[in-house]
Amino acid sequence: MYKKYVHLKEMIEDCAVKYENNIAFKVKSIENGKAVYDEITYARFAKEIEYLAKAFIEKGLAGKRIAVIGKNSYEWIVVFLAAVFAGGTIVPLDRGLLDYEIEDQIKRSEAVALFYGGEFRDRVASFDMVKVCTEDQEFKDMLLRGKEADNKAEYDSVEIKPDEMSILLFTSGTTSASKAVMLSQTNIMANIYGMSLWEKFYETDVNMALLPFHHTFGMVQTMLFLSFGMCNVFCEGLRIAKCLNEYGVTIFVGVPRIIEEMMLVVNRKIKAQGKEKTIKFALKLSNALRKVGIDIRRKLFKQILDGMGGKLRLVIIGAAAASPDVLKFFNDIGVLSIQGYGLTETSPVLSAENDKHMRKDSVGLAIPGVEVRIDNPDENGIGEIIAKGDNVMLGYYNDPEKTAEVIKNGWFYTGDLGRMDKDGFIFICGRKKNVIVLSNGKNVFPEELETLVNLSPAIKESLVYAEGNDICCTIVSDENFAGDVNEAIAKHIESVNEQLILYKKISRYTVTETEMAKTTTGKIKR
Repeated sequence: MYKKYVHLKEMIEDCAVKYENNIAFKVKSIENGKAVYDEITYARFAKEIEYLAKAFIEKGLAGKRIAVIGKNSYEWIVVFLAAVFAGGTIVPLDRGLLDYEIEDQIKRSEAVALFYGGEFRDRVASFDMVKVCTEDQEFKDMLLRGKEADNKAEYDSVEIKPDEMSILLFTSGTTSASKAVMLSQTNIMANIYGMSLWEKFYETDVNMALLPFHHTFGMVQTMLFLSFGMCNVFCEGLRIAKCLNEYGVTIFVGVPRIIEEMMLVVNRKIKAQGKEKTIKFALKLSNALRKVGIDIRRKLFKQILDGMGGKLRLVIIGAAAASPDVLKFFNDIGVLSIQGYGLTETSPVLSAENDKHMRKDSVGLAIPGVEVRIDNPDENGIGEIIAKGDNVMLGYYNDPEKTAEVIKNGWFYTGDLGRMDKDGFIFICGRKKNVIVLSNGKNVFPEELETLVNLSPAIKESLVYAEGNDICCTIVSDENFAGDVNEAIAKHIESVNEQLILYKKISRYTVTETEMAKTTTGKIKR
């Protein structure tokens, strides 16, 4: 039975005993032109967190706010947990921020120290605060000082207050200035526990830590996986296939574009080998056999799965809606591919699918410990999604007015519009602030139309907007499309319009090859 932990220190210390010799992180480096792998056990991981926390105490950083910025790394996680174990607040910063934004968020968070990856060395040189590069000897020296420090009693006596702010996160904000979200360890542990009851995870799993740790989804999922004693590895850039094969990855959490690209690569190989008819028949056969309880997917599609390392079993998609066709493709070949839904303010997961609860176009059911309702639904059952649970944030830092706008009587108002079917499955319609209201009072959800537009293989992404009462669309073409792109897009838009009632039809569209500006989690900045 999975244990419900009170705070992160309890969880990590428990795992250090339970999974003492398991590999928590496998970290690759290049020495003399050869790959060298550092296999960090759970016992060592817990000790190094303790050493850094003791160093924080020695340097007068206990109970203070400590910022961290950089690519996903072992050191990032150690800093994160050490700050919390020393009774402080961790401030994860988006590595995609511009220099002035980094400076602004450090100032707003009142952080007194900054731990950063090597890529930020020059960019933060002028900052007047305690600064340590996690890739320099100085960081290793801090661990050594903490190991040798005579303050174990002081470290052990640090009071962990699970209901107070431990994490200060800035939202990615696609249309407005980012908000500083205050999360407690109670918030985080509630989400970890809810997900542990909802999905199937195993000690033998290998997680590719792909989503940025500064994003709640990436950070909390990694904490969840650590609680199961599994191994975590890092991807070199976006060399997904290489990582899957190199480490025998079984799980990864990502954004839709990642698995869409993976499917396109597979389909291009199938086409190049002239196996389209063979695969189509195999899919038909497999789906027919599954209806009578026979599952041979992983045998039937072994060659495709071997191209993805051979062990991949679970893909969890968040941050944006994935194409139903892409999810179906992976599920059809034997890789459970599910969607989740949540926000930074909800630590983050509100709902998710699992192997027993899946429905096309849905983001699943509310996970255990979370209550979800549709507020003030219209005649189509569409209203604002609101949620309640221990995972709901403490509020926005230094902004009680905005906090009061979104938390009412314990319910968090997400700003997302959606509907719920009779079985409790949640369907996202779009952001409340993005809704196009026409002069006749009709509502158009741009995300709904974008989902239809993006189904064409000639289209990489799209953005729907209004000019007066005309629905318009900017389309980014896919450079990998084999054929006349403009002709394919024209036919597809015509097909989309045939499915829509008059006021939703796309009147005009433009095609470009330039990708749209996005947040670091892949959301288009509107």
